[in-house]
Amino acid sequence: ITTMDAKQETLNLLNRIWIKLQGLPSANPIEVGAFSVLLTFILLVLFMTVLTCLTCCCCRKNKMKGQRI
Repeated sequence: ITTMDAKQETLNLLNRIWIKLQGLPSANPIEVGAFSVLLTFILLVLFMTVLTCLTCCCCRKNKMKGQRI
């Protein structure tokens, strides 16, 4: 995949998501619930990734302190 193809695919995906978001206020409760579950899952994965990165950075600092002594 070339850079332009990847960029176009990403823009197409974002466009489809934007269209879905615009139609969300008039969506039925099942669609709203499914969107909420997906959004919660994505946010949870991002939160856990950030938490893992922060934990690894803190652990490295503590290990380095122990190695200096």
